[in-house]
Amino acid sequence: RPAFQRRIYKKPKQPQVDSYHKALFKEQATLDYLQSRGINRESVERFKLGYCKKDGTGWLTIPHYEKGKLVNIKSRSLPPAERTFIRVKDCKSILFNADVLESAVSEVFVVEGELDVITMVQAGIENVVSGTTGAGGFDAEWIDQLKDIEKIYLCYDSDKKGQEGARGLAKRLGYERCFNIRLPEKQDANDYFRQHTIDDFNSLVLQAHKFDLPGVISFDTAIELS
Repeated sequence: RPAFQRRIYKKPKQPQVDSYHKALFKEQATLDYLQSRGINRESVERFKLGYCKKDGTGWLTIPHYEKGKLVNIKSRSLPPAERTFIRVKDCKSILFNADVLESAVSEVFVVEGELDVITMVQAGIENVVSGTTGAGGFDAEWIDQLKDIEKIYLCYDSDKKGQEGARGLAKRLGYERCFNIRLPEKQDANDYFRQHTIDDFNSLVLQAHKFDLPGVISFDTAIELS
């Protein structure tokens, strides 16, 4: 596509988000689910989380905003349905919570999903973003949005898939400015903050290391092996 041609995206309507948000407060089971995930009412209201029902399945709705404007709505299936995600067709895919980058931040945390972002913001960490297209997806445009950030903390799942995803993203962002936060086994950011405090997390941040380059062993690793 020639550089002067920009893709025209559809945009969902804010009244739809407002309707879903209002419906959520009538669905106690969904509110209980969010509470079980450690998401409080203040966060529900701040991020305009909502509820809708399609084909007999309940869905948690997560609106996506860019520069304060609604650009997409992501829906996450609720238990007992198998977990899956859908987004509004032909709408823009964004870096979630990227409006925080409009201020002069020198470091940022990157997590895997919207609920991880919401959890960390709730814990007091505002400078956090995530992709919105699923595991392993990170658009080139989002890489560009992070180009001026001096230090990037990757806080991905601790399992093999999560760590491979973190390393792959670090390679694209630049190993020299990326630090890997290792969460306990079988935990993501949302899991972690349901069991630990912000002080615990800050300790993990202090322990974060740059990624070992392929074929190069870090000083710390060398000491461990000696």
